[in-house]
Amino acid sequence: MGNMDNYFTTATKAALWRPGELCIAAVPEQLASLRQSAAIGGLGSATLIEVNAGLDVPDAALRLARVLVIEVDPDQPATLRRVRAIRGSYPNLKIIAAIAHSDVSLVKTLVRQGICDVAELPFQPDELAAQIIEAALDLTVEVPLAPLYAVVRSVGGSGSTSVLTHLAAALTVHAPAEQRICVADLDLQGGEVAAFVGLSAAVTLGTLLEAGDRLDDAVVKSALLEARYGFVVVAAPDTIMPLDFADQEQINNVLTSLRRKFAFVLVDLPADWTNWSLAVAASAERVLMVTDSSIASLRQGRRKIDLLESVGVNRNTIKLIANRTERRLFRNIGTTDISDALRAEVVATLSDEKGALRAAQDQGVLLSDVAGRGAYVRAIDELARRLVAGEL
Repeated sequence: MGNMDNYFTTATKAALWRPGELCIAAVPEQLASLRQSAAIGGLGSATLIEVNAGLDVPDAALRLARVLVIEVDPDQPATLRRVRAIRGSYPNLKIIAAIAHSDVSLVKTLVRQGICDVAELPFQPDELAAQIIEAALDLTVEVPLAPLYAVVRSVGGSGSTSVLTHLAAALTVHAPAEQRICVADLDLQGGEVAAFVGLSAAVTLGTLLEAGDRLDDAVVKSALLEARYGFVVVAAPDTIMPLDFADQEQINNVLTSLRRKFAFVLVDLPADWTNWSLAVAASAERVLMVTDSSIASLRQGRRKIDLLESVGVNRNTIKLIANRTERRLFRNIGTTDISDALRAEVVATLSDEKGALRAAQDQGVLLSDVAGRGAYVRAIDELARRLVAGEL
C-alpha cells in the first residue's frame, strides 16, 4: 500500500465521508481533469459542481458539505465575494481556494476570510487529494448520541426489569435492521437483566467502572453480551457494590460509549437514588416509570417524580407504564386515576400475568416464549412501535 493509499484510509476514517460531504466547484474545463482521477475517486463520493465565476454554489450542496474546494479568479471580484458569503453562512465548512495565479496579497486576503488552504489550477489530482485529506483531518467529527431511555420503578418489585427486557426485544423488531439496541443494567446491587434473558457475564458493568481512565472501545466491547432476542446487554456487577462506588463521570463515560455504538440505549436504574442516577435520568430522552395501582406505589411514584423535577427533569419526559392492571368491572383505581395521581401520561397498560412471567424469568426467557403473544406482550410491542416512530 502506497503513501496515497494510506492517506485515503486515514481520511475516510477521519472525515466519515458520505455523499455530498466533499464538493469541488469550478468551471467545467477545470473539473475535466478530476472526473476520471483515481486520486479523487479514492476519496469516495466527491460531488463535482460546474459553476461559472458569476454564479453561486447551490445551497443544497453547501448544506451537506464538510469540505469545499472552490475556484477563485482574482480577475473576477464576484468569486471573492462568493467565498466571503459562503464563509459567513457556513462557518464550520472547510474551504480550499483553487487559484490559477496566486500572489501573497491574494492568499493573505483569502486566509483572513477563513480559507484553510490554496490549491493550484489547473488541478493536480494527487496534490489536491492530499490537501483535501489534510483539511478533513482537522475536522472535529461529532458522532451523534443515541437516545437514552431510563426505566425506573415507583417501588421495589414493580416489575420494571421485566418491562425493560421485553421492551428491548420489541424495539429490535420495530427499529430498522441496522439500528441495534443496548440495555445497560446500572442496578449495582440487584441487577437481573442478564439473568432474565438467560445470560451470564464474565465482564460486567463493574469491570467498566473499575477501568476508570483506561476505559476504551476494547474494554466496552468485552462487556457486550448478545441476547437471543437481538439486543445487547451490559450486565450488572456479579457482586453487590456500594451505590457510591460509581460516580457521575464514570457512568457518563460508559453510557456515552454505548450511545455512540447503538441506536437505542435503555438503562435499568437502581431503586435508591444517587447523584449519578439522577444525572442519568436528567440526560434521558424519556424516563419510563413502572408503577401499579397500589396506594404505596402511587405515593412513592409521586415522590420520585417530584425528586426528578427538582433536579431539572422535565415532567413531560416522564412517561408511566401501568403494570399488573386487572380488567374487571369494579376496579378501585384505573389508569386514568394513575395518570391524574402522578400528573404524567400513561403510555402502556400491562396485564397482570401472575405466575407466567415469573416462570419465564426463572427459565431465562421472555413471556412470549412460554405463553405466546398475550396482552402483556402486545402492549409492550405497541409501546416500542411508538418509541421508534417518535410518537412519545
